[in-house]
Amino acid sequence: MSASITLMGSFTPVYLDQFSAWLDEREMSGKPRTLTDHQDLVIVVQFMLDHEMADDALLRAELLTLSDETGIDHIYQSTMLDIHASGVAVFDMDSTLIKAEVMDELAVDAGIGEQISAVTASAMRGEIDFVDSFVQRLALLKGLSSEVMDGVYNRIQPMDGISTLMTVLHHYGWHTAILSGGFTYFADRVQAEYGMTEVHANVLEIQNGVLTGKHLGAIVDGERKKRLLTDIVEKQSVDWKQTIACGDGANDLLMLNQAALGVALHAKPLVRKQAPCPMNNLGLEGVLYLLGMNSAEIRALS
Repeated sequence: MSASITLMGSFTPVYLDQFSAWLDEREMSGKPRTLTDHQDLVIVVQFMLDHEMADDALLRAELLTLSDETGIDHIYQSTMLDIHASGVAVFDMDSTLIKAEVMDELAVDAGIGEQISAVTASAMRGEIDFVDSFVQRLALLKGLSSEVMDGVYNRIQPMDGISTLMTVLHHYGWHTAILSGGFTYFADRVQAEYGMTEVHANVLEIQNGVLTGKHLGAIVDGERKKRLLTDIVEKQSVDWKQTIACGDGANDLLMLNQAALGVALHAKPLVRKQAPCPMNNLGLEGVLYLLGMNSAEIRALS
């Protein structure tokens, strides 16, 4: 299917005319179609382009500048996926499927919330190594009672649109996976709640009811997420053209750039700059618009 540019946000028909002129100036022609309706607070308009662009990187950089200047997402896709055909969709958990960083929430209960959240933020921005920061932060949680974990999970809010997205993907037979730098205790519960197919996350070591400050097994960092995505795609015998990855942090960039549709959701500046499809104005349901669905189709299934 053809390339596209999708606009998401609050804008008028005048802006659409201006953007059409912007496309004309760059010798790009595209027919717009509105995917949302009067019930929606956010407008989504998708321009189906006549052809794929020769210089994707330059176009994405220009569209990111427009996004930053206007507050409207301008998302370029070199190809369109087919929602009706099965595929593989993988997701980071913290700040992607849920509105929290679990390590930070555990730190709040340990009384060191600010100390750990600052390190987490730095790691997600790509300023420090994820594995090193993970080990350092986890060590600070040594002695925390495992009994607090239920309360932590219960106070975490799900990301907007998660139920809608998973319902639609599963309706069409997509294989969905959590690839998380967080912990299995929480990821397993997210998986169960939304019917996701599989989970890969870090395992907390717990002895005598308290956290030891250590983990069990390999750490799920950016490289491992990329390898896991590859393994899942090969195991499911899915065409790479039917792959989705969604995340928000620097440790998600490898899988975002590997998948056919790599969505950086409410991401840090570095990730917005380096990921294929930065999206700020919608929750996870926005992925369905990038797959070409309209609001009526989404509501009919969810």
